[in-house]
Amino acid sequence: MRIMYHYLFEEIYKEGEYKNLEPNHKMKRSLQLVNRLYGEETVNFYDDYLDHCEEWCFASLRSVDFKNNPEAAREKINSWVASETDNQLKEFLDQGDVSKDTSLALISAVYFKKKWVKAFTKKGNGAAMFKTDTLPLGTIPHRQHQLPTEARILEIPYENNHLSMLIILPETIDGLPKLVKRITYEKIIKCTQPDNMIPTEVNVEMPSFKLQEKYDLEKALTALGITDLFSDKCDLSGMAPGPLKLSKVVHKCVVEVDEKGTDAEGGAGGVVQTDGKKITESFIVKSPFLFFIRHNSTKSILFWGRVTPPPPVI
Repeated sequence: MRIMYHYLFEEIYKEGEYKNLEPNHKMKRSLQLVNRLYGEETVNFYDDYLDHCEEWCFASLRSVDFKNNPEAAREKINSWVASETDNQLKEFLDQGDVSKDTSLALISAVYFKKKWVKAFTKKGNGAAMFKTDTLPLGTIPHRQHQLPTEARILEIPYENNHLSMLIILPETIDGLPKLVKRITYEKIIKCTQPDNMIPTEVNVEMPSFKLQEKYDLEKALTALGITDLFSDKCDLSGMAPGPLKLSKVVHKCVVEVDEKGTDAEGGAGGVVQTDGKKITESFIVKSPFLFFIRHNSTKSILFWGRVTPPPPVI
């Protein structure tokens, strides 16, 4: 398992580098993965454990004084996360996330902003952006089932084609809740196979947006049955001597989607044709939709989210 994680992390992480920076300029990344453990300084973590964290999980451990000065520890953690995410995640931990009782905190953050292969354009000051491009377009269910279409899938590649955003647009404005309940990773993989994603000339209209979310993973892990990790029953004797339990698991991410991109033409293959005539389809994203960002060579989903319009003002 750890070998698979090591390989996957390396493959994903190397996609984030910006090239052609000035000499001695600090490397900025379009895809930044941040992992680090912060442990109470009075805990003597084993060297073997720390070596394994760095070698296999790309996560080092830093000692902080949670017991006597949790606020200073919080500020130190936030400062490090901000510096590693191009100052996009400035307040990773809120007040109260750590305390004098904290013994170990696992920090995980992801920042993503990458250019499209072909840029969108914007008209006026609105959020909508537009482009006409040859892009893979598919359906849910898969075309081979010849069933009524519940949603369409559009793939929009980022520069170098290593990563893509896939927009899942329900056919009806109230179709999102049903789609969310039924969608699985296996269904996504099946419906994004080349035999379902046909290169098509598409007029695309979609909103620009920026999402920033923070998750306390203790609740999620507990719901999955991982309860001892946060209790006195926890056995982390391979990490350090004496009683130790995980106090906090926080995940925060930022996804920013706008019109910017390179001028290079994107898309491969032909377009859908009938009787030798090109068909241009419209893909207008105004109703609620799902999106995910995929690392194409490993088929790994880096981000998954939904965009819904704000409630009407009454």
